[in-house]
Amino acid sequence: MWQKNNGKSETEIIQNQFTAYLATAVQRRRNDYIQQMDRRRQIERLTDDFPFMPECSIEQDMLLGLPILMQIEDSMLIQALKELNERERYIFLERTLEGKSFEMLAQEMGLGYKGIAAVYYRTIQKIKRKMEVTK
Repeated sequence: MWQKNNGKSETEIIQNQFTAYLATAVQRRRNDYIQQMDRRRQIERLTDDFPFMPECSIEQDMLLGLPILMQIEDSMLIQALKELNERERYIFLERTLEGKSFEMLAQEMGLGYKGIAAVYYRTIQKIKRKMEVTK
């Protein structure tokens, strides 16, 4: 059953550190993606006035159009995120990337606060186990 993490035992401290690591890794990739999109928009604005600019290759266009999940460089994290079910992935990414509270997610999904929190923390455990297995 779900228990509150007070951060006092060694397991809880490690859990909190891993959660912080995951949140930071995903947040950094999100920021990189946003910066990349901003650079792309700036280049597009500059090239609108230049009629002889060759078009980007299809591969570049496809790469730039991929969602953030596909641009995360850490292959173990990508694989772990891909193996989650849709609900787990949604809750994890919304909490990590968008900073949504458990209350907001509970309202969106029609679950209770504790239910969302339990799914979130179980998801972190799953990601941790999958990343340890692939090392």
